[in-house]
Amino acid sequence: MSVEVRSLSFGYGEFRLSVAGLRFESRQVASIVGRNGAGKSTLLKCLGGVLPVPRRSVLVGGRDLAELKSPERARLISYVPQEIAPALNYGVLDFVLMGRAAFVPTFSVPSREDRRLAEEAVGFVGLAGFEDRDFSQLSSGERRLALVARTLAQSPDVFLLDEPTTFLDPRHEVEVMELCRKLAVEKGKTVIVTLHNLEMAVKYSDEMVFLKKGRVAASGPPDGVLSEALLEEVYDIPMAIVPFDGRKLILR
Repeated sequence: MSVEVRSLSFGYGEFRLSVAGLRFESRQVASIVGRNGAGKSTLLKCLGGVLPVPRRSVLVGGRDLAELKSPERARLISYVPQEIAPALNYGVLDFVLMGRAAFVPTFSVPSREDRRLAEEAVGFVGLAGFEDRDFSQLSSGERRLALVARTLAQSPDVFLLDEPTTFLDPRHEVEVMELCRKLAVEKGKTVIVTLHNLEMAVKYSDEMVFLKKGRVAASGPPDGVLSEALLEEVYDIPMAIVPFDGRKLILR
């Protein structure tokens, strides 16, 4: 399902996000990159309706995000924050089952189908066997996977993940980004992430959006948009792009 941005403007304090136009497609991973304070998380929250957006500024499958009711929006889009600390210490399966909330009628309990979808999501992210483990006992990487599983159980068309690899070791960093690719390719989802790791963004993304001071400095496929001049413009320091073993290493 496509996500289209048209003349989006959002501000608080002295900061203002201003995006003239962007488009994100299904079966693709898009990475939003830039310096701290560039507006990456703000843009992601606007795309998910976490922050209020003007009418007709964000379209999801052609529908105006600003006019969607919360339950309807939850069935289309899911926002995965950087971290979460549940007020109660749920087991992993119960935590993931919470992703079905938008489909469970008021005063009802999750159905057998809800539970099946939750179990399927746990297996898909590689946490089979962890169903009864307390969420608090998981490592940072495992908690990220559980968050993605809860989102997958929600069955949205659009996944928004805010800094999903922050503070992870290299193995879990790769696992999370491989999972993003699986969601796009195998599940047909639209996956949009914010990242600091530029090499991960280049390796796993179909599209990259470079933000600077709340505005889009450049956007497009990594091979078409990435350049040393752009990196210096966005990050205000010289960087070198070095081809190595079929990949692009970015040296500071």
